Amino acid sequence: MSKYSKEFKLAVINHYLSTRDGFRSTATLYEVNPAFIKKWVYAFKIHGQSSLIQGHKTYTDIFKHSVLQYMAEHQLSINQTAAHFNIASPATLGRWQKLYNEGGLAA
Repeated sequence: MSKYSKEFKLAVINHYLSTRDGFRSTATLYEVNPAFIKKWVYAFKIHGQSSLIQGHKTYTDIFKHSVLQYMAEHQLSINQTAAHFNIASPATLGRWQKLYNEGGLAA
């Protein structure tokens, strides 16, 4: 279960998109880490409201490798890549990258 409801995330995103408040101001207003808001907004811009519904997902090594390859080829940040592929936690990509660099993720 997510700490923040879909409705709460949508309210935060709508506030951010409809005002001139930046991530920090919005974060202060809603008492949320600005990194969360950034992640929610990026994902929302690509996937709409479906990005707000998260469930536990299992990814194959082939998928993980293709995501890392896409990130490198398009010179995207971890946050941008997570948003593009609708991966709930950008930290997940960091773990995949570390595994890959250590030879633990099948290529």
